[in-house]
Amino acid sequence: MAQVSDQLAAFNKAQMEAALKVAEAAAEHMEKLAEVQFSAAKTAYANSLNALRQLAAVKDVNELSSLTKGIAQPAWDEATAYAKNLSNVVAEAQTQFATTLEQQVAELNKKMMASLDAAMKSAPPGSEAAFAAAKSAVESTRSVYDTMVKAAKQMASTAQANFTAAVQRKPAKK
Repeated sequence: MAQVSDQLAAFNKAQMEAALKVAEAAAEHMEKLAEVQFSAAKTAYANSLNALRQLAAVKDVNELSSLTKGIAQPAWDEATAYAKNLSNVVAEAQTQFATTLEQQVAELNKKMMASLDAAMKSAPPGSEAAFAAAKSAVESTRSVYDTMVKAAKQMASTAQANFTAAVQRKPAKK
């Protein structure tokens, strides 16, 4: 029984460390997100002031027309850069969280199999089929999880590629 308690304590400690690791990563990514948003706000403010100064200096309608065309492109470029930066921070966070989750699931499966093996050694004769069924269930669950992770990664990759393609398109000039 002491061995089971020690295993449980070690498992709880590992889970606590993993949770702290995820919390630290979340804080780090929130800081990056705040930096991206602050930078975008600062740039938007500077661009707005510049546009207002230029508008205040307009003397005729032709100058106003050419000025508005010149203001639109930098605004589009800034919005595109903001979206890219935001996407990068989110993708980085998602990758880090997925990696941590995968590590935890792999460790849990490993410990589960080790526990089943240890329990099987001290089990009464004839219980091998029950342990085999439990091991099969753990393996099936791992297989389903692996398939889901693979599909999620593929969907994230496709979404990122679509986002990148959309961001690279320039708005139609009028």
